[in-house]
Amino acid sequence: MTTVNGRCSAMPEHLTALESELGAQRARLENLKRKMKETPETTKLATTDFKTEERKRSIVAINIPEGGSRLAHDNNKMDIEKVSLILKHLDIGYQLNAVYRMGKTRDDGRPRLIKIILPCSASQMEIMRRARRLRSFPTGQCPPVYLRPSMTKEEREKFWMEWIQRRQSRRNSQDTQHKSNNSTADTVIM
Repeated sequence: MTTVNGRCSAMPEHLTALESELGAQRARLENLKRKMKETPETTKLATTDFKTEERKRSIVAINIPEGGSRLAHDNNKMDIEKVSLILKHLDIGYQLNAVYRMGKTRDDGRPRLIKIILPCSASQMEIMRRARRLRSFPTGQCPPVYLRPSMTKEEREKFWMEWIQRRQSRRNSQDTQHKSNNSTADTVIM
């Protein structure tokens, strides 16, 4: 009986300890909930940083014909072989991290873009410096192969707008040269 009385007298102290522990656990839970609400922004930043870093080490190949196999695995192997031929032509010896087609198969018959992920951003820059060598790359009946860095949608839109402006300015300067050459030819003949 004395042991039962001793246990009963210790119960209020034990209950007080449990209540204080419960209060501490509730505080920790509220702190975790608050941190979880803040986490999506941090996660977005981390994801954005990862995507940016991957873009810095990636290039996109344009006009590489797609394989005709009905098996995706065989087509992927053909894509890797074609990309390897391009890198061999550019005298590049990097091991590729990934090679894959982007998007769905097109209805107009044009080949999908190929994304090539390289081991580091320096390899991407070196390939882009040597990309002009692709002018002599044999493509047979297919259009010429082009390489460009991997870009966001906004960067692509800006790139194409600048490209169109450069093209128009080149055409305008060529037209001006032709007109000036024609006018000098007229004056010499007279």
